[in-house]
Amino acid sequence: MNQEKHNSNEPDWETLRKDFPTLDGHTYLALANKAPLPRQVESAMREWMADIYNNAGEVSFSMDPVEQTRKTVARVFGAPSHTIALIKNTSEGINIVAQGFDLNSGDNVVISVFEHENNTFPWRYLEAKGVEVRMAEPAEDGRLTIDYYQSLIDEKTKVVAASWVSYGNGFRQNVPALADICHNAGAKLVIDAIQAVGILSDPVSSLGADVVIAGGHKAQFSLTGAGFMYVREDVLAEITPPYAAKYSFTSNDRFQETPTLAADSHRFEYGNPNYLGIWVQRRAAEYVESIGLENIEARVKETTTYMIEQAESRGIKVLTPKPWQSRAGIVSIDCSTDHERLVDDLHKKKILVSFKDRFLRASLHFYNNKDDVDRLIESIAN
Repeated sequence: MNQEKHNSNEPDWETLRKDFPTLDGHTYLALANKAPLPRQVESAMREWMADIYNNAGEVSFSMDPVEQTRKTVARVFGAPSHTIALIKNTSEGINIVAQGFDLNSGDNVVISVFEHENNTFPWRYLEAKGVEVRMAEPAEDGRLTIDYYQSLIDEKTKVVAASWVSYGNGFRQNVPALADICHNAGAKLVIDAIQAVGILSDPVSSLGADVVIAGGHKAQFSLTGAGFMYVREDVLAEITPPYAAKYSFTSNDRFQETPTLAADSHRFEYGNPNYLGIWVQRRAAEYVESIGLENIEARVKETTTYMIEQAESRGIKVLTPKPWQSRAGIVSIDCSTDHERLVDDLHKKKILVSFKDRFLRASLHFYNNKDDVDRLIESIAN
């Protein structure tokens, strides 16, 4: 098998791999499902609990660490801190905007057949009040073309909702180009970024999207229930939160004459936050920052390219588009067999992949190496 060679100009990937105890006993190629968490997450959880034991939660249950997390997430993933809302997951964020934008009977929303259920059902739910949901279809090469999206957009299109990286075949959308056609038509662009944030180095505020949402439990190495939503500054006031509580307003005085929603992304937060999850979220973002998103992206490009090359050299069909600008950390594979059974068989060998959209899905992060790839390819080729 291939052994990784360490380049002194890049992180020591094999040393970083040791941060993940799960990898001692598993070939983990299922990041797109859940992340194998690094030891730094355990340390953060112990740190949070220690304050509860020793200081009765004086810091752990304070809002100060929440605001520190907001600033850290904003810095690491590239956005002004006041545009970042700390939310539970992608589903919550998409529901906030689906219910928060002024969508009425006769309006339409454009999504695609590649969207995860959590970027499908919140929009389909609006059909009951007369909002039309239009579905973009992929080209034969597995890409969702800008031209196809444009053919579905008209003067009644209020929102286009798309994945930065598709959860199934791993196609990466050209978000800035899609944002341009949306804005030229007067539509908003909402991006499900959970399969991209933590892998790709582009700052979320540079994409041109109006809203970018990402749960934290995948490439960000956070816990479930701790994600973020970026809302472009000039769009904040256009989204009316479907929920409200004391943190949603400019003042916590419940007897004020006219409660006023916060002008920044606090308006999308309400009630007690996920204190533990948000504490871990900060430490996880700091961990990603310590490695460098540019380094992470280069590493994932290298290992996924190797996987595609090795698969095709063994006559195994790859469904993910080949150019790097059209993919990220997911490789979808057609083994011309019963993929669901194959995934179960691989699991018995402690090779963890997923069964998605009828095919085998491998998903990688920086901790994966060429030995992981070789083990998978050899197992499915034999």
